[in-house]
Amino acid sequence: MFGYVKVNKMDLTFREYEHYRGYYCGLCKYLKDNHGEISRLSLNYDITFLILVLTSVYRPKSLVIEEGCIVNPFKKKKKITNEITEYAASMNVLLTYYKLEDNLRDDNGITDKLAYSIYKKKLKLAYEKYPKKADIIKSQLDHLYKLEKENNTNIDMVSNTFGNLMAEIFAYKEDEFEYDLRRIGFNVGKYIYILDAYEDLEKDYKKGRYNPFIEYINKKDELKIRVDKLISMSLGMLSNSIDNLDIKINRGIIENIVYSGVYLRYQNILEKGCEVNVQ
Repeated sequence: MFGYVKVNKMDLTFREYEHYRGYYCGLCKYLKDNHGEISRLSLNYDITFLILVLTSVYRPKSLVIEEGCIVNPFKKKKKITNEITEYAASMNVLLTYYKLEDNLRDDNGITDKLAYSIYKKKLKLAYEKYPKKADIIKSQLDHLYKLEKENNTNIDMVSNTFGNLMAEIFAYKEDEFEYDLRRIGFNVGKYIYILDAYEDLEKDYKKGRYNPFIEYINKKDELKIRVDKLISMSLGMLSNSIDNLDIKINRGIIENIVYSGVYLRYQNILEKGCEVNVQ
């Protein structure tokens, strides 16, 4: 969807990075095998972070294979899949479908129309498995659409809506981990929404599209300070929830994302720098 939650490759060991890519490639394979080739176009690192966190918390038995792929059929790559992969793939399909639906309400472009018609056929499997999640995701996106149509510039209100959506996705089960997982999802969602709005401000302004930061179009320095504070607060709460879970498995990779990869990603966008280490 967005790709704002990534690792800092240079601070990972080779084994850690290979393991991280294994979850990403496993998701890619699962999407292709169960939701069709088109579903892989929506593959992103944000959902890979979901797999990492939930796998580390619930520790399901994983299948690890090595095989080639369409990108490089002659070089075998590690692919890791488990029950979390199935869940994450379904969430990915639901998010993409409803986002395309939202795009049609805004732009009604030919590309979105085509993608939407194809995805509609893929939605059934994900919806049947997780109808409650699907309905909540849709209701939050509908609420967000309503706020955007009202040109609401209360950044907390609009970003909280997307945060609530992501909180629902991270809440895999109703158990002792639910509270912290919801807080992780909520703050990941706020971070994504705020950074995406900041990055798209000039483009949205030129195209006459909604952006919660539109009043800052000629106050870039002021906006940069505000966005930095907002994201720093969300990332601080995110890291607290990660610590509360006392994760052992994949801890190095998760800490790299939370304390380094995400930080570099948003700082480089704020400064429009080079993201050579963020993968």
